[in-house]
Amino acid sequence: MDYANLTQDERDRVLQADLSEDKISFLNKYKLISSPEQRWHTVKNQTPARLYFSHQFIKNNGMMEIVFRKYQFCYAKLKYFRLHLNAFSFYKHHPKVGFIETELWDAEFFRHKASGKIVDLRYLQQISDVTVFMDLMAWLSASELATC
Repeated sequence: MDYANLTQDERDRVLQADLSEDKISFLNKYKLISSPEQRWHTVKNQTPARLYFSHQFIKNNGMMEIVFRKYQFCYAKLKYFRLHLNAFSFYKHHPKVGFIETELWDAEFFRHKASGKIVDLRYLQQISDVTVFMDLMAWLSASELATC
């Protein structure tokens, strides 16, 4: 198909037809639009387009990989959460209401279920040293043992 000859809305609709409802919700949340080269990006506030990922990536990966790509997490974090994701629930924050439990596609925070501690995904994004990340996860586990 020649995606260059489609309007933006037509191209987005055609490409979204390949995706699950969660993935479409993620695209809508971040106002991602497709390019004729089948890449999803955003354009905000008169700044250059920011590429999130290719259509092939969003089509072939799960929600966790998509969220982690958005936050530019390293492979060590992805590997850890693949093994331990069930130990966390997903939240976002609303100024008037506080933390609201949500689904993974909408998550901005992970709540460690056993300890109740909340970790901001932007904080995890800033950690570039695997040792620091693993120390944080060990601290969460220790917090879990302390609350039992």
